[in-house]
Amino acid sequence: MENKYISSLQNPLIKEVAKLQQKVAARRSSGLFVVEGVREVSQAILAGVRVENIFLCEEIFANDTFYPIDLQNPTQAITRVSPAVYERMAYRGKAEGILAVMQNFDTSLAQVRLSSQPLVMVLESVEKPGNLGAILRTADAAGVDAVIICDSQTDIFNPNVIRSSLGCLFSVKVAVCNTTDYFDWAAKHDITTMIASVQGNVPYYQPDMTRPLALVFGTEADGLSKVWYEKSHYYLNIPMAGKIDSLNVSASAAIMVFEAVRQRKQGPNR
Repeated sequence: MENKYISSLQNPLIKEVAKLQQKVAARRSSGLFVVEGVREVSQAILAGVRVENIFLCEEIFANDTFYPIDLQNPTQAITRVSPAVYERMAYRGKAEGILAVMQNFDTSLAQVRLSSQPLVMVLESVEKPGNLGAILRTADAAGVDAVIICDSQTDIFNPNVIRSSLGCLFSVKVAVCNTTDYFDWAAKHDITTMIASVQGNVPYYQPDMTRPLALVFGTEADGLSKVWYEKSHYYLNIPMAGKIDSLNVSASAAIMVFEAVRQRKQGPNR
């Protein structure tokens, strides 16, 4: 397979990659996004995300035995670039020396396959890419079936999501939908919906979380919309002993999902 070398900052291909990094409209119109870094590119390839092109700066790149990328027998084109060109394309500057342009993958509810005892995390109107990325890391660590994003206010292919998730965008099944579709899907799969809320009247560790379960989290500024209070089964809270009344949403999500994991290993209320 023929490899190219690019040293010009004015190369149209380099400008296109930079645009994909910067503009959600470019990602949506092209159906492409950029994955940057050894761990992230490796995770995406292992997950079967389709690669359009890999850009490699040999002066910077160092392969990782834990997250290997096979550059000797590539199944896709590799474009070698100068350090200056790599820095022009990369969201993180000169870090790591590898990035890939990849095709958007299916994020419909239809592609989610559930286990016999499903555990999913649901986010409504998530706005901050960093929070989404942190929650994806938690979801990966907890082994949840899926992360479902309802009425999203951020692009899941935003480079900050990929960066803050450390590539867990690719190791966790992610679905994007509206709230109505979520409730139809949850009813079809007999999933109990429990929402996290400052106004919740049930401590998070009290309900039985060993059943098919969705844990739902809203934005820090506005919480969850009214429909979640109307259609959910439990309103959970994290008892607070200090002066503040809530935690960062990613911290709340980690506490609650690992309580579900604990109960599934030890049984509820032990």
